[in-house]
Amino acid sequence: MLQAYLVDDELHALNILEIFLARTEKVNVAGRYTNGFEALEALRHRRPHIWFLDIEMPEMSGLELAVHINEADPDATIVFTTAYDHYAVAAFEHEAIDYLLKPIEMERLSRTIERLTRDKGVKVEAAPLDLEAGCKEELIVHMLGIFHVQSVNGMQLTWRTAKEKELFAYLLLHGHMTSGVHRDRIIASLWADEPYEKAKIYLHTCISLLRKGLRQIGIEQMVSYKNEQYRLDMKRIKADVFAFISASLELQPSAEASIAQMEQTLQMYGQELLAQENYDWAVEWHQRLELFSMEWLLKLSSHYLAQKNGKRAAEAAERAIIQSPYVEEAYRCAMHAYLFMGEHHQVLRVYRKLKEQLAELNIQPSALSRQLYEQIEV
Repeated sequence: MLQAYLVDDELHALNILEIFLARTEKVNVAGRYTNGFEALEALRHRRPHIWFLDIEMPEMSGLELAVHINEADPDATIVFTTAYDHYAVAAFEHEAIDYLLKPIEMERLSRTIERLTRDKGVKVEAAPLDLEAGCKEELIVHMLGIFHVQSVNGMQLTWRTAKEKELFAYLLLHGHMTSGVHRDRIIASLWADEPYEKAKIYLHTCISLLRKGLRQIGIEQMVSYKNEQYRLDMKRIKADVFAFISASLELQPSAEASIAQMEQTLQMYGQELLAQENYDWAVEWHQRLELFSMEWLLKLSSHYLAQKNGKRAAEAAERAIIQSPYVEEAYRCAMHAYLFMGEHHQVLRVYRKLKEQLAELNIQPSALSRQLYEQIEV
């Protein structure tokens, strides 16, 4: 039998709804509350299968209560009850499965319960709140190249909306903020063109979708909310982008980092961050990662040249040119390598390419680059 919590500030409405639910013979009223605060306290101890929430209540409306319920229990099933039909859009923005107009009709309520029983399945009793379940599972996140997320056992996190996906990426890349990311900062970055109140609804909806998706792959309590700030449990996330940054930072103190170390680090940065996404707020992250990669490609080229391996030195420099076509030092590294190998036609090719790229910026090659070019024996 389904276990239900009813929340309505009118006792008469609670009594009528409880009587109707009893007549269905499929629902047991496990709790009745006249305000949202009592309901949230009850939620700390037990999760019902279904909530019936009146919308217009003093102190905390049913819509506000739904936000808190979804944050505590992303799998919550909510039915709104109200005497006013103009709340329909807001109700479904809060992911309600149904919207019942008062006075509630028995036939209409029965259809809701039938659908819920069919879709959800009937359990013996409401699930106790187990704070430990699923809280140790980790996520594997790939952000370099195609962005995707999976559990350690290979279950893929699926996205119902593009904004839900973007929100996860945003929270992850801002995970260094130990206190979390303020709600208003998220809204300013992801919903800047939307009215503030509507943007808050969109944010709450995406958070709810994200939590539900994570629970479907066995991940509990990954997204937390406190003092109007959201954060991911970064200790349970393994992301390739952070592995690359950590490896790069570990190399920096040593000017004599081995070629093998540099190759291994650069191999992590095989593809562009969020390659198929177009997030304006991620531009700074793109630049930061390219700077790390560029620095080590140029060092790698110099190391190879010092070992008289011109071919590998040229390959590393060419990779740097492809990655950052306006960085003149990358062209000079390539010219040094080709000059060492006596491939003057390649020196000429690289220099001409440098001139073409810099011309777009109305800049001429530096004296250092011109000197390398002038060393060619024609």
